Amino acid sequence: MFVEFTVSNFRSFKGPHTFSLVASKNKEHLEGNTFLVSEKIRLLNTAVIYGANASGKSNFFQALSFFLKFTISSGPKLQVGDTINTEPFLFAKQTTNEPSTFELIFFLNGIRYRYGLSVTTEMVLQEYLFAVMNVREVTLFTRIKQEIEINPTYFKEGQKIREAARENASFLSICAQLNGDIAKSIISYMQTYIVTSGLSAPGGHTSKKIIEKKGRDAVIRFLSFADIQIKDIKTESVTMDFSGVGDKDMEELLKKKLAGAKEEKVYFSHTVYDGTEAVDTQFLDIGNESAGTRKLFEYTGNILDTLERGTPLFIDEFDSRLHPLIIEGIIKLFNSTSTNPNHAQLIVSCHAVNIMTNKLFRRDQIWFCEKDQYGATDLYSLVEYDEPVRNDASFSKNYLQGKYGAVPYLGEIARQTGCDD
Repeated sequence: MFVEFTVSNFRSFKGPHTFSLVASKNKEHLEGNTFLVSEKIRLLNTAVIYGANASGKSNFFQALSFFLKFTISSGPKLQVGDTINTEPFLFAKQTTNEPSTFELIFFLNGIRYRYGLSVTTEMVLQEYLFAVMNVREVTLFTRIKQEIEINPTYFKEGQKIREAARENASFLSICAQLNGDIAKSIISYMQTYIVTSGLSAPGGHTSKKIIEKKGRDAVIRFLSFADIQIKDIKTESVTMDFSGVGDKDMEELLKKKLAGAKEEKVYFSHTVYDGTEAVDTQFLDIGNESAGTRKLFEYTGNILDTLERGTPLFIDEFDSRLHPLIIEGIIKLFNSTSTNPNHAQLIVSCHAVNIMTNKLFRRDQIWFCEKDQYGATDLYSLVEYDEPVRNDASFSKNYLQGKYGAVPYLGEIARQTGCDD
């Protein structure tokens, strides 16, 4: 279970900022939007991040994606001397040569872990792993550059591996690569995280899911909930067509490099009527469906698998091409104990203010990104806002009026363009 993620000195995040799914202890409503993960900790099923364009919302998702990819794959993929692709905050002289830092807190098999990294483009400066054992937090390992301290009781797998650590790779990934049991379980858990964007979410995962009848039926049921009139789905393996990809030279190059390459084409079945009588079916290439239908299809595989496994799903620009009621319906799937019994977690960014309501979210589920005058992103939740916000407040109305910040300053745009007359 995802608990919280902290990022510092990465893209527009200058100082440390923490995004948390720990339910606040303030008096809140919608208890069904939370679940108990330990005797003292209650977590949230969903959260939504709002903010003006270029406020840093996407940078939050990119920070998490970078952290996960580096932690998981730097051991097996990066070689000695390879560059670490971190991106420090560039608008302050104090940060351009400083490390980027990340920390993830999560529950795995009933144990609360805290894992963190501090990296430059050249090396890992700091790395650590802690776990709560018998009520108290204990150190599994700590690392300062190439100096690694191992707890022989709780992380003995790391004792024989520490000499294999490379300065540009996470020690955790190397331990997992060399079959350390704890490290493998943590890396496997991190691999269940899905971080994607509504602007570029690929539909390949859903395409694979519909190959088997069980998966295909589940996808059809999910699309039907959105009132999309699709009776059946099928796939067909066809030779890839490179026409129209760009100039002729590029087409010829792709044809030579990928000659005979196959791709899975997806077709949706629609009913053919004679008057009011259904008489036949017609399959259409998914490319002939609406942009909204294609987008929902792209999301479907990840949403269904996340609900089944009880894992986290992060979607930037979630409302891209989707109807507001479909967005609301998906949020409700994750906030319901009947449709989300395994406590999957959905974290999205969007501009759809229709879902910013106390009938759908608690105050601690609504987050904002806002840039200051120096280009640095601030990240805060509604429950943390400087002025107390009532449970029964009109969240969306107040937000659009600028009471919570994180909105574009249109008055300045009007003044600059001379349109304020």
